[in-house]
Amino acid sequence: MLVYGAETVVPLEITHGLSKVKAYEAEINKEGMRLALDLIDKVSDEANTRNVKHPRRASLYYKRRVKERIFQQEDILLRKIEVLGVGEKGKLAPNWEGPQKVTKTMGRRSYKQETLGGDEVPRT
Repeated sequence: MLVYGAETVVPLEITHGLSKVKAYEAEINKEGMRLALDLIDKVSDEANTRNVKHPRRASLYYKRRVKERIFQQEDILLRKIEVLGVGEKGKLAPNWEGPQKVTKTMGRRSYKQETLGGDEVPRT
């Protein structure tokens, strides 16, 4: 600073002092820290309880709004293209492929499908 002729400037906090620093009392601070240590188990237990409750509430919220659809044989449906990972990409590309017909139910939520022309659809 001295080489370029700049003056040193002392921050206002150093010359006048902060109100927090002036109001600090060691004994009161120690007592507050002891109190905080006594309550740390309670705070920790409350945090753990919230961490357990949150996923449960999120799951209930989801299940309340989502309706499971179970398709039967001969139902006609569309298939989301993103699942395939092939084809056009971008915001102007189509989102759905189809229509397709369910030919066989393989379980609760898996189906064999074919196009309306009769060709079997792979990876359904």
